[in-house]
Amino acid sequence: MLTRNDIDRRQLADGIEVWIVQFGSLGNINTAFIDRATNTVVLVDPYSGKKWLSALKSENLTPTHIIVTHTHRDHTAGIQYLMKSCPEIELWGHEKSNYPKILSRPLFKQLNYTHYWNHPPHTSEEWKAGGITLQATHTPGHAPGHLTFHGHGVFHAGDLLFTQRSGRVDLPGGDPEMHWKSVSLARQILSNLPAEWRLIPGHNYEWIDGRELCWVSFADALEHNLALTSPNLEAFEMLDFLRFDDELAEY
Repeated sequence: MLTRNDIDRRQLADGIEVWIVQFGSLGNINTAFIDRATNTVVLVDPYSGKKWLSALKSENLTPTHIIVTHTHRDHTAGIQYLMKSCPEIELWGHEKSNYPKILSRPLFKQLNYTHYWNHPPHTSEEWKAGGITLQATHTPGHAPGHLTFHGHGVFHAGDLLFTQRSGRVDLPGGDPEMHWKSVSLARQILSNLPAEWRLIPGHNYEWIDGRELCWVSFADALEHNLALTSPNLEAFEMLDFLRFDDELAEY
């Protein structure tokens, strides 16, 4: 069960609340955007449907939208429960994120989207729900149809970026050159937004001082993230965390 102490909660000047919480053994990070004025609750990559429903119910809130960065099972684990519990909920993702190869089903969850994006790689679409406005950016490379979402003081990176590094490219559907282009676009986005905004990674893997953090500022990410500071594709492809076989990088 989630409690208030488990959640980093901030209410912004525009009235939108941003909740950030960590789940599970892989340190998955979820973000919720909440507009109480319109009873709009948007969950990003919900890991536990039961825990999210319990936390929201305690404040008389109900999830209205789910938005998905990609369909790896650790990022979609709570969706089925939420869809059954909230029949009116909208489920959004990119149409390319349902990976078609059947041998990859243990890694990918096939989702029946109620709505979807279909914009090309490395482009963004503005998306609104209630008073919540986000940019949905198509950032493939770690997985097909991968998206990031930014607005209201945060950039939810999914597995495009972690605090100190980026997602791997050696899983089915991975593409190192596309991933590099996605990281380069993310660098451009972060560089053109306020430095104090927060980068929310898909997992809380180690920061430069050994801490496992749920977020870092854009300024810190641009200075210390090894993917973001790579000068070119050749240097990027030499990073050892892009292709490796340890339990930390399972997804």
